Amino acid sequence: MAFAESSISRPQLTPVTPTKGEYDAEYRAKRKLRKQALIELHHDVVECENQKLQAQDKPTNFAIGFRARRLLRNGEVETLPQEFARILKGCEEFIDNPNRFPSLHAWCDATNNVQSRRLIAKVLACILPNTDLIGGRVGVPTEAGIRTISYDQLQEDYALRFGEFISPNSFKKAIQHLGHAGYFHSERINVCVDQKSGTVRSAAAFKQFTERFFSDLKVVRYSNICQMIIATRERQKKKGLRFFWVARRLLMEGVQQIFNASTLNDYADTTSTVFSAYQHPQQVPL
Repeated sequence: MAFAESSISRPQLTPVTPTKGEYDAEYRAKRKLRKQALIELHHDVVECENQKLQAQDKPTNFAIGFRARRLLRNGEVETLPQEFARILKGCEEFIDNPNRFPSLHAWCDATNNVQSRRLIAKVLACILPNTDLIGGRVGVPTEAGIRTISYDQLQEDYALRFGEFISPNSFKKAIQHLGHAGYFHSERINVCVDQKSGTVRSAAAFKQFTERFFSDLKVVRYSNICQMIIATRERQKKKGLRFFWVARRLLMEGVQQIFNASTLNDYADTTSTVFSAYQHPQQVPL
């Protein structure tokens, strides 16, 4: 006996494409959750280190902040090269002394406010450990050259260093103050990832401290600090690291690859909805 195919149609699930506003809101929420997790990591590590000191009958004064160390995302505490002890101290001095950075004080009225100075000092303390102190480039040295680092990554470093959340707008404000003083320059890298739709994405911008900043920072001009910086550079070069900007083409290709992978994942998710309709079929009365 032949069985006729069922005429009952199964509902097709139509994937809902989020609007740009919904996508941006979800993206911001995910980034904020990530920073909250890093803030908790900061407090856990500081508490653990202070417990170790207490067990040794030593003062429980472990901190990261403006100290020459950095908390990595895996929970390890890395000691920075010796020159950063003086460099980060110079940033901290700006909180109580607005003349510590003369050009910044001259061109930014906001520096008359101690809260603004504290914000700028903390942002500098997050950027400088990611900076090539000889060339002023902000990024990560690799065998291919220095790769750019995003403002979001620097904000994560803020959470790791100070155990506090900083909003993107506050971070942006500090960067603008540095730019107005002639201390900092950045150049956007826009990539057209889809010629048909005209979709544009951005790679992490080129970011650069200027000669004026290092002149006002002063400490890098001291002979003993210069020797430390040069020695650090030589150790890094022996590891195969290179200290010029990585080719813009490589950065653009990286953005294109991320976009393509994301697009393919979206296609895969859409395809999988066809099968999800059959995982829980509706009960049809006989």
